[in-house]
Amino acid sequence: MLRHHNPFLGVLLSVIAALLLSILPLSSELNPWRPEWLTLILIFWGMHAPQWVGIWIALILGVILDVLLATPLGFYGLSSVVVIQLARATQRWSGIFSVRQTTLLVLSLILVSRVIHFVLLTLQNLMPDPTIFFLPVLSSAMMWPTILLLLKRWSQRT
Repeated sequence: MLRHHNPFLGVLLSVIAALLLSILPLSSELNPWRPEWLTLILIFWGMHAPQWVGIWIALILGVILDVLLATPLGFYGLSSVVVIQLARATQRWSGIFSVRQTTLLVLSLILVSRVIHFVLLTLQNLMPDPTIFFLPVLSSAMMWPTILLLLKRWSQRT
């Protein structure tokens, strides 16, 4: 039987941590490997507490990240909305998938987010190097089991 928790505190703390980790200064060697922290947190909560984190929360948090990173307004907002919608659509799968399968699902969701970013940058005539630009997809997928382990106790499904 499922125990239902109120995940408000977990959502709030994890979102604050994700925003702080997103703006944390890193060396030039490590910066291309920075995971998509906010996207990972949104995916987790979209799968495990979909009534708490939806499209509007994703849009607001994406715009906050746009402001923090000084990117054009809506850059992260658009990708966050698309990813949260896909995460909520796959929420049933997350309950039956193994950690490995869920990691592959998260990898594909982060890839969708980075493709959206790549297209938006290309439309602005800012062609990023694809070999470096898509490295956060791998680092985010590697961080997923840790995110899953840390936040599972705060979710509504335990």
